Amino acid sequence: MLIVIPGALPALPVAAELAKLLPERAPTLHGWLQAAPARPEPFDLRAQGCTAFESWQLDRAGYTPEPGLLQGAGLGPLLAGGQDDGAAIWLADLVHLALGTDQATLLDPGIMDLRAEETAALLDTARPLFEDTGFAVQALSPERWRLRLPEGLRPQTASPMAVAGQRLNEWWRQDAAMRPWRRLLNEIQMAWHEHPVNDARAARGAPPVNALWLYGGGTPWTAASAAPAQVLTTLDAPQRAGDWAAWLDALAELDARHLRPLAGAKGLPATPVDLLLLGDDRKAALTLKPRGGLLALLPAPKKNWSAWWSHPA
Repeated sequence: MLIVIPGALPALPVAAELAKLLPERAPTLHGWLQAAPARPEPFDLRAQGCTAFESWQLDRAGYTPEPGLLQGAGLGPLLAGGQDDGAAIWLADLVHLALGTDQATLLDPGIMDLRAEETAALLDTARPLFEDTGFAVQALSPERWRLRLPEGLRPQTASPMAVAGQRLNEWWRQDAAMRPWRRLLNEIQMAWHEHPVNDARAARGAPPVNALWLYGGGTPWTAASAAPAQVLTTLDAPQRAGDWAAWLDALAELDARHLRPLAGAKGLPATPVDLLLLGDDRKAALTLKPRGGLLALLPAPKKNWSAWWSHPA
């Protein structure tokens, strides 16, 4: 069994302190970390254009990065719901750009809480602006549209999950090739300013939709068959938000509800388990196997798991 836990590896500045709390808050996971050697690896979000979890999803689906594009380009076909007309698939997520005194940041897309009727109204306002621009738009879901780009425009972009919370001037391309997109986006932003949809969203405490985030660009491929995996995502949102109290609460629930039932008499999995822990800048794989025969009678040697948990891979 493969268990994948996005958000399981906390940010390095707080990892050491959180490690001290694992024996109490997540005793099963703590025992597993002590029992098996880890295979930690660094993850370069900027070089991949996606999060470690998105990268794992693309690897598992058999996507091979295309020349001139980052791995995250494969999210276009992966998230487009089976669309395959042979063309590159670009996505535009409806997002909120938070403007500070000297920088702009992208709000976590996971908290946008978009509704179908809101997206439909925003699209009705934006659609006329696409005419005669070389761009075309198609709604896919409340939070996501598919875009068609002018011939020859193939930017390297990163997913909104990868960019959220970071300084946008490090991700926002300012070259001449992207000028048509920036011009169109600026017109859409002005059309959405004080839009009735955003007034209604403000009334219910939701952030306004004030931008589109362009990403993807990969061409569809035949997905590889993969063994089933159990993906536990409850740590992902608090890890991205840096809410470590909520992260510890979610970890305790995850440990009790999902890991403890798999543990045998001595706390190790009763059947072999591959565990993949993911963070912002690193990941770690562990293989846990039951101790059989005479080994089951002896104390298991304990690994120094904090050596990799609290340090760069």
